[in-house]
Amino acid sequence: MQLIKLNLARNCLKYLIRAYGINEIFIPYYTCQTVWIAAKEEGCHVSFYHIDKNFYPIEDFPLNAFILYTNYFGLCNKICNELATKYPNLIIDNAQAFYNPPQGIGSIYSLRKFFNVTSGAYLYTNKILPNIFEQDTKKLPQADFHNNYNQFVQNELILNKEKEIKTISKYSENLLSKMNFDKDKKTRLYIFKEYEKIFKKDNNIKLSLPENEIPYCYPFAPTKDFYKEEILKNHIILLRLWQNFPEDFPESNFNNTVALPLTDIQYCEKIIKIFTKKR
Repeated sequence: MQLIKLNLARNCLKYLIRAYGINEIFIPYYTCQTVWIAAKEEGCHVSFYHIDKNFYPIEDFPLNAFILYTNYFGLCNKICNELATKYPNLIIDNAQAFYNPPQGIGSIYSLRKFFNVTSGAYLYTNKILPNIFEQDTKKLPQADFHNNYNQFVQNELILNKEKEIKTISKYSENLLSKMNFDKDKKTRLYIFKEYEKIFKKDNNIKLSLPENEIPYCYPFAPTKDFYKEEILKNHIILLRLWQNFPEDFPESNFNNTVALPLTDIQYCEKIIKIFTKKR
């Protein structure tokens, strides 16, 4: 597979839609809305599908259908493997699974979701467009969600206006070149296991940490209101994942899911200290 470096993960999907001439694509209800918006902007019909509590698609698809599956939290590589074996036109959204290997006809990776860069995405595919795309020149201030929330939101609003496929900016590539990936992996694994000791028994999400996988976050869907109350009371800033699903949707089990970050040991210790004190 060839690596193509673009400005945004959603534009990686647009690239694949153009490259493969995709007229219809199956996308999970439980994913970021920018994914299906990007598909619709390309004139591609979107058919939504449900996942069960274990993050498997509930339905079977036509064998030649184009299907996008989200590698949830970087913890669903086993499911990706199974789907890639069954469906020849599978696309994997690895926005939350930077370290997982590419599979299917295309694998999409978001640099800004995984690392503290302001834009940038990787696409692995064998189908290359002849187009020469303009290079992204934006230079937004670095901001992660829990340390600089207002700037993070401002960056998101600016990026949401970006509709054109562009190649990755030199600024983002420069930031990424300074990343210590080995340290990042070790930190993520350490913090995930620390969270798991505290929250596992009260978590609606039962995904375990598979061997050799590096997660994006610790996904926490608390079974008790106590956790939600303490998060608000202590002003803990956390990214809330996709929510507001109707009660008759299986995805409603995940409505209160927050992403506990894995990149800041001090922030992890702060969260754990709050909840261990209350027990």
